[in-house]
Amino acid sequence: MKALKFHQVWDVQIQDIDPLSCIEPDDVVVDIAVCGVCGTDVGIITGSYPVAVSGTTLGHETTGIVAQVGSGVTRFQIGDRVVINPTYSCGHCRMCQTGNPNHCERKLGTEAGVSYDGAFAEQYRGKESSLIKLDDHVGMEEASLTEPLSCTLTGVDKLGITHTNIRAAVAGAGPMGMLYIWALHERGVKAFMVEKNPSRVQFASKNLPAECRLYTDFDEALTQEYGDKSARIDLCVDTTGQLTEYVFDHLAPGGKLLNVALKDKHASLDILKIADKSLSVIGSIDSLNNSFERAYAMIRDGVIPANRLISHIFDFEDYRQAFLTVGCDITAKTQVPLSTPNCKVLIRLADLK
Repeated sequence: MKALKFHQVWDVQIQDIDPLSCIEPDDVVVDIAVCGVCGTDVGIITGSYPVAVSGTTLGHETTGIVAQVGSGVTRFQIGDRVVINPTYSCGHCRMCQTGNPNHCERKLGTEAGVSYDGAFAEQYRGKESSLIKLDDHVGMEEASLTEPLSCTLTGVDKLGITHTNIRAAVAGAGPMGMLYIWALHERGVKAFMVEKNPSRVQFASKNLPAECRLYTDFDEALTQEYGDKSARIDLCVDTTGQLTEYVFDHLAPGGKLLNVALKDKHASLDILKIADKSLSVIGSIDSLNNSFERAYAMIRDGVIPANRLISHIFDFEDYRQAFLTVGCDITAKTQVPLSTPNCKVLIRLADLK
């Protein structure tokens, strides 16, 4: 079978490998339908997020059809359509035992697309406990957004939202920014969005919740929304990793800044303000507290319009074009400006429905 292998920075290619089979009793082998291009994949390829083990198959936002089941599997059978949770946790280490299984100490060798072979491949081997059977009306494409949405719900949970009449913002109109603004909308919070890239702006302007406004400048947004560029806000989700200091200086007492960008960037913060104004600076990653199951239910029930956020679907052999669409030029070994309106980009591994 074919798989997209990572070897070192900018060295990724499709290779022929042996087909998969079940090893443990709870193993399930899935024929992959589609897999989403994630910022983590881009960071691995470009070297800005140097976490992957050489030789690993990339990809972790995925759906497919069960091809094989282990001897102990009881909840799935061959032919079932499934979405796969790639976040492993052992359940026994200190992180798992203290409520942080997304930071399981035994991730090495188990993290899909990083240290365990992921889903930019014709097959993926997962565990029975990591699969959810798709309802008949849910498409493979929209269901593949379950994993990024689950990460979004983890972050929204951490914000501890108790009031809906708050001033809220989302920085960045990429896939995570779009998911966050829709997830906040579902919680009754009307947020505005800030995005400078014209391609992102063009896509987001047509796919935001109706009452949410989009701006290309944060000062302009504050002026238009609240009458003054020095206005204070209660909550900001920064998916860019570029605005920590700016947002921090614009937080109202009790304000919260959630950073979900995996960027190697440093910021200077006024420690006195953190205490004196009861400010919170929060990080979030991966699925937690049943967020994967909740995310699937929101996509299944149409609460989050996942299909609207899918801008492109490429065939597997066109993976270089898929990554180029999000600004990762594998051929030239450089990152480039976005040249077309886009949001979530998927790679189709097989024509499975």
